[in-house]
Amino acid sequence: MLSPNGNPDMRYSAPILSAALLALAFAAPASAQDGPRAGDDTSRVAASAEADSRPRGLVTIEELIADRLRRMGVVNPDPAPRRPTSRADSLTWERHRRAANSAKGRRIVVSIFDRRLWLIDGADTLLSAPAGVGMGMVKSTGGRLIDFSTPRGRRTVIKMEEDPLWIPPDWHYQSMADRVRQFPAGGVALKEGGRVIRRGVNIGILKNGEFEVLPQEHPLMWDGIMYIPPFGTINRRVPEVLGKFKLDTGDGYFIHGTNDPIAIGFPATHGCIRLDEEPLTFLYENTTVGTPVYIY
Repeated sequence: MLSPNGNPDMRYSAPILSAALLALAFAAPASAQDGPRAGDDTSRVAASAEADSRPRGLVTIEELIADRLRRMGVVNPDPAPRRPTSRADSLTWERHRRAANSAKGRRIVVSIFDRRLWLIDGADTLLSAPAGVGMGMVKSTGGRLIDFSTPRGRRTVIKMEEDPLWIPPDWHYQSMADRVRQFPAGGVALKEGGRVIRRGVNIGILKNGEFEVLPQEHPLMWDGIMYIPPFGTINRRVPEVLGKFKLDTGDGYFIHGTNDPIAIGFPATHGCIRLDEEPLTFLYENTTVGTPVYIY
């Protein structure tokens, strides 16, 4: 879900990354290559050795992600956790892992710790790909804590969509400003004259009898107040951030693409599962509504 996307101007252009940086971003943890199981310390040791030998001043992709999450307000911006954080968490993880491993038929399996997705049919693994997962607890601009974790458990693909638009939930706007309100039915009076009103699917400024439509990406913010665009308006629709396909598993949790490839393979989403375009296309073409999704 949730592209991150705390940019106040609400423009969602993909970052320009070098081929080498992208290669690092898409690299799967060594522990995830053999199938759905818990990550071990292999990737940690390798990463530690690499960090010790790299030239000073060279920033790793993990450090870039950590800095980015910290600036977004993530409570724990460490992008490296690979294990349960407590005994209770370990028992919950093991229960869901066993359910995923004992399932039959065609199913989608996601390991949050390995940040990886598999499409499995019986005993055959049809797809194995790095995935972006939820970033955890985030403190909004106004100090509100929002949980952007990817939930464990069994879900189901309830809907599939091509070229999806993102309709952000209210929390998206609540995380962007200290003062947030629903857009009032009567519109917003402007100090310089005129009024911001809704006409059909458009929101615009009515002044001297002329109605000027505000662009889709224009933030509805005046006098320090962020107004949440009403559902049904073009200002509530965000193109491109979900990639070419979306698999809806209910409750606002999707498996989808991204215009932000640095999030692939890291805990950097609002709870959704993000895939690169090629594995997402394969998943979309080889999955049907009703396919179970196991997340552990």
